[in-house]
Amino acid sequence: MTRRVAFAIATGGALGATIRWSIVGAAGPVAGFPWPVFTLNVIGSLALGVALARARRTGATVWWRDGVGIGFCGGLTTFSTFAVEAAELVRDDRTGLAVVYVLASVVAATVAVWAGAAAAGLPRAVDDPLEAAP
Repeated sequence: MTRRVAFAIATGGALGATIRWSIVGAAGPVAGFPWPVFTLNVIGSLALGVALARARRTGATVWWRDGVGIGFCGGLTTFSTFAVEAAELVRDDRTGLAVVYVLASVVAATVAVWAGAAAAGLPRAVDDPLEAAP
């Protein structure tokens, strides 16, 4: 990994994680559903699709794939918090809501990444490996 790639990922990651923490810290579950993390994961997936398409179209992989895709989108989205929230719903005897949360998150994020790439004009860009060997 070059210093330039490391810097792009670190900068994007710091920005994405800061935004995520600010939003999740300011908001809480709405009607018992973890909307903040769900929304951020879907928005991050949409942005990832755009970033992959832009990387393929422009060839600016350090900026789009590494900085925006791996760094920013990786920092903005969070699988670990998603997993903890799903486990907390099960712990609180809200297993049905946990199942809905898990399925809705996976489906919505998957659709969002494709929609982002399509919106950027290159739906096939999601075929590109995101974290290929730098």
